[in-house]
Formats: sequence, structure tokens, C-alpha cells
Amino acid sequence: MSAASLPTGARALMSLGAMTATVAHELRNLLGGVELYATLVAEQCAADPALAPLTGRLLGGVRRLHAVAANLLAVGRPSRPALERAPLDLARLVDELADSAALALPGTGIRLVRRPGPAKAVVLGDAERLRQALLNVVLNAVQAMPQGGVLTIATRARDGVVEVSIRDTGVGMDRATLRRAFEPFFTTRPRGTGLGLAVVREVAAAHGARVHITSRPGRGTTVRLRLPLAEGSPA
Repeated sequence: MSAASLPTGARALMSLGAMTATVAHELRNLLGGVELYATLVAEQCAADPALAPLTGRLLGGVRRLHAVAANLLAVGRPSRPALERAPLDLARLVDELADSAALALPGTGIRLVRRPGPAKAVVLGDAERLRQALLNVVLNAVQAMPQGGVLTIATRARDGVVEVSIRDTGVGMDRATLRRAFEPFFTTRPRGTGLGLAVVREVAAAHGARVHITSRPGRGTTVRLRLPLAEGSPA
């Protein structure tokens, strides 16, 4: 069915989606440069107890904006781009994500715990999309702990599968909220977009992966992403 044959309302939604994707694309490109410089500043100030919390908040804010733009781009495109699959070391990607998260945590009251995992865990996947999905989970975890807490990131490989788990000790979710956690545009935060976990599920499905959430109100949330290891990768 061509766009011209669609009802007026549907054509308007398609146009809105295309416009959203265009704006999100431009914002993401601009924020990429801002994030780079914010990261450099945060690295330079990491040892300064007075400046580290300020640069951490700056970097955290830029990353949230970057993630919002990336998520809007993901859902606003009329068609999803094909995955650019290639062998990638998921253990290394997670290590880089943890190192990056550590720079944005000073001043938040959040302590990062990194559980030892496999030295290498090769999967066939799209590095950019997987990084976006994992960053969404980390940002959700940080936002769930406004009063501080513990963010635990772990990777393990067994029986041909690598699992990445990201756990927070934040507000948690009740059963009703948990049932809708992956629903696009559903959010319990006044300023949330409701796109983060929806994109996580989409990225997982595109990779033949599984994503699972456990949560309890007042006890925190754990998100587990399981992907098949590439043939020949140690398990």
C-alpha cells in the first residue's frame, strides 16, 4: 500500500514520524561531539573532589539527551535499518560501558560495582545498537536511584550463551508496571519518554537474544540480556 492511499490520519502520523526521525538524527549528531568533549572534561576532573561531581552531572545529562535522540530515531524511522552484524567482544563492550558510566556517577550517591566476567565473549551483532540498548538500561537504573544506591554490572558466559545483567537498588516496579515495562511510550517518570526499554526489546529481538526483567518495589530492578555466543567463542 502506497502512502498516498492511506487515510489522512495515517499519512499525518507517517509524516510526523519522518520529521521526528530527521530532528533526532540532527540532534544525535550534534550531541555526539558534545558528549566527546564532556567525556574528556570528566576524565580530566575525575580526581578532583570538587569538580568531579559537576562534570559527572554534565556528562550524565548529555548522555541522557543523546539516548533520547537515539531512541526517537529508532522508533521514528518508517523502516528499521538492517543490523550491521559483525563479530564483537561483548565483554569488552560492557567493560567500556562500565568505565564510561563511572565518569558520570560522582555526585549522584551511586556506587558502581563491576562483577568479574569472562575475558572475552564474542557474539555476532551490531555494536552500535547493542551499545544503545545497554546504555538505555544503565540510564534507567541511574534514574531509578535519585537518592543514590548501588549499580551492579556483570557479564557471564555459559553453555554457549553470554548474559549481561544490570542491577540497581532503586525504587523498583510493581507487577502492573512490570507488565508494561517494554510498552512504547509507557513511563512512570514525569519527564520520561517510555522508549528506553522498548528499544532494548527491539534490539534484543533483532539479535535473536532474550531480555528479562525482575523487580520489586523498594528493592530495585535487574535487567538480563542473553545473546548466543559466536561459534568458536569460549563459553
